[in-house]
Amino acid sequence: MAGPFRPASPAEDLPTYYQDLGDENIQHCFRNFDNEQNFDRFDRQTRNPRSSNFCLDFGEQNAFCAFDLDAQSYSKLLISPRPPQLHTRWINIWMPYNQKDVIKVIGQHFDFTPRLLGMMRSDPCPPRSQSLRKKRSSSTLRSRFSGRSSRSSKVKEANQTGRDSEESIGMTELMHSTQLEMVQDLSHYQLVHDVWHWSTVDWGRRFVCLGYNSLHNVRTKPPENEHNDEADRGQDIPHGKRVWNWLLLCEDKTVISVSEDPYPFYNGNLRAEDLKMLYTTRRNLVNVFRQLSKAPTPLRDTALVQLPIRNRVGNSDEETAHRPTDAPGLLFYYLFEDWGTTFNLISRRDHGYGAELDRLRREMLIKADLTHIDQLHHIGCQLAVLKRVYLAYSLIIERVLKKQEATLASLKNSHIMSGAESFASDAHAPHVNSTCGPLMPEADSLLGVSLSSAAKVRFERLKDRIVLYALSEIDECLAQKESLVMMNFNLIAIKESFSVERLTWVTLLLAKITILFTPVTLMTGYFSIQFKDTEFEIGVYWWTFGVVFGVSLLLIFVFSLLSRTFEGRIVTRSWSRVALDVSRRWLAHGAKKGKSV
Repeated sequence: MAGPFRPASPAEDLPTYYQDLGDENIQHCFRNFDNEQNFDRFDRQTRNPRSSNFCLDFGEQNAFCAFDLDAQSYSKLLISPRPPQLHTRWINIWMPYNQKDVIKVIGQHFDFTPRLLGMMRSDPCPPRSQSLRKKRSSSTLRSRFSGRSSRSSKVKEANQTGRDSEESIGMTELMHSTQLEMVQDLSHYQLVHDVWHWSTVDWGRRFVCLGYNSLHNVRTKPPENEHNDEADRGQDIPHGKRVWNWLLLCEDKTVISVSEDPYPFYNGNLRAEDLKMLYTTRRNLVNVFRQLSKAPTPLRDTALVQLPIRNRVGNSDEETAHRPTDAPGLLFYYLFEDWGTTFNLISRRDHGYGAELDRLRREMLIKADLTHIDQLHHIGCQLAVLKRVYLAYSLIIERVLKKQEATLASLKNSHIMSGAESFASDAHAPHVNSTCGPLMPEADSLLGVSLSSAAKVRFERLKDRIVLYALSEIDECLAQKESLVMMNFNLIAIKESFSVERLTWVTLLLAKITILFTPVTLMTGYFSIQFKDTEFEIGVYWWTFGVVFGVSLLLIFVFSLLSRTFEGRIVTRSWSRVALDVSRRWLAHGAKKGKSV
């Protein structure tokens, strides 16, 4: 992990809150986020592949940020109440597999479930070469166990007690090995890699947690030495970079974001194209980060990137009173929204699936081929994956907006006060009853963290956008894909019918030629016979030839008219049409030549 980032601004600028924590790392790393010099350094840190985490505390007037804090510093920050002027905190973690202690501190403070904490601290999937080596070693282990079981069966008659002990030991080791293989095959990052639409919403009494895959419109290169099955799977998933994200909203107005490392085994040594992809995956996060500072930031005046978290137009009393409670939910929403990433794979016309389907349609009209069916199949698989991803986003929004109500079991619990009692109570801290223990208000017994109305209306708007601009367009592309499949088969059938008709025309032409010259051939054979006292003259031969040839031609003409095969073929132009077109072109060429002269 990279060392702590330490700007050069004086430590006296920090409020007493950070000074009283008694942590040297906090005092050296936290700096004024609205200072232009500090913001420029922090902004470059967000694009640094070696940055591990940052903590940003902000309010209406002040904001302070620090990069690359350790677990001890986060522990002190979490247990110490923030001053009212710093009402919202944003903790972002990159490379979570290298910061398991930091995630553990956060999980213990907000009371994560063991499975949620374990999934957040999961190790990344190893490269394919390492996974193949592990599979070979596991197969060798299984063969060793099978050999051991065969040897134990041979000893069965000799010593029953020894056989039982050896078999019990072998079965125990085999059980552990199969459990290890199951855990390796069902690791968190392997699951989210295989199932792109995998998502989760976890509720706690002090947090609500979202887990989802974000898709970024970046062309990725296929791995080298890729097997056929992996290559086929690469064609059946959307062209882009998949990154898993955790997003949490906590009760103390803390927002936590944890992002999967796109390059977990590079140790920060990235090439130019890898850095470009990393910038693309962090684009929304960097934009939100920039909008939280009041210092001059890049693209600050661009309408589509402005966010109403700290920067507002008016200062009415109604809005000012709600800003401390609106800010955490708005930050939570805008980190999830990522408008450009969510809709870039579908809505862009220059690189979208609509343009790809239109290209295939034009190619089919020129020359229909069965390879187009294969391309349409892969496009359909990619669209199906995208549809499931957007449906997962929609389900996440529904779960977030779902109102949590007190159950009958909670109301009957003697430890929980009813809604009227908790509302009438003056003190918000739990009351202590000698008989039933601490009494908790009803609101504190519910799972999850409530969103402000400002965040709820935006989540509802995002759901409508997903249905209108993503799912509807995917359905349209899928319908167009199905129509193109039918169109391709129809064009192939028409092409085959053209070939049959052309073959039929050639066959008819050859038959007519054969019929035309058969009588002449018979006549020529007759004149070539040497009859006694009979001699044929040349004039008689040619006169007879002309009569026979003319009669044959007349009969063929009559047959063609009666059978409607005079035009010769349907798919090609008739001889008369060809002659007419040639004569027109010749006359037009002659007219141009005359004018030029």
